[in-house]
Amino acid sequence: MPAGKRPPPGSPDDWLAHAESDLNLARLARDRQEILPEQVCFHAQQAAEKALKAVLVSREIEFPLVHAIQALVQIAQQSGLAVPPEVLEAVSLTPYAVVTRYPGHWEEISPEQSCPI
Repeated sequence: MPAGKRPPPGSPDDWLAHAESDLNLARLARDRQEILPEQVCFHAQQAAEKALKAVLVSREIEFPLVHAIQALVQIAQQSGLAVPPEVLEAVSLTPYAVVTRYPGHWEEISPEQSCPI
């Protein structure tokens, strides 16, 4: 996206711009000691969720405002869209949408468990 140029609000390109921003944040933070791994995973989850929503918006497929990637995948599949295996793997990011945002409600993420980005 060119600097200073924003897509129309709520458009597929807007959803995708937000997804790309979250993915960039996750990538920038993943090797930083001062950034908690669960926050890196949160942005990875947000990127996957918003990218899926961009596809649904582009196809004019309605969806609830949920964070469950599996639910969005099912909506896409039920609407006749082919879902690549890489997108199916993103389902594992769902817990990072809500639970890990609140301290003390999850087990610590070890470096071996880091989320895929």
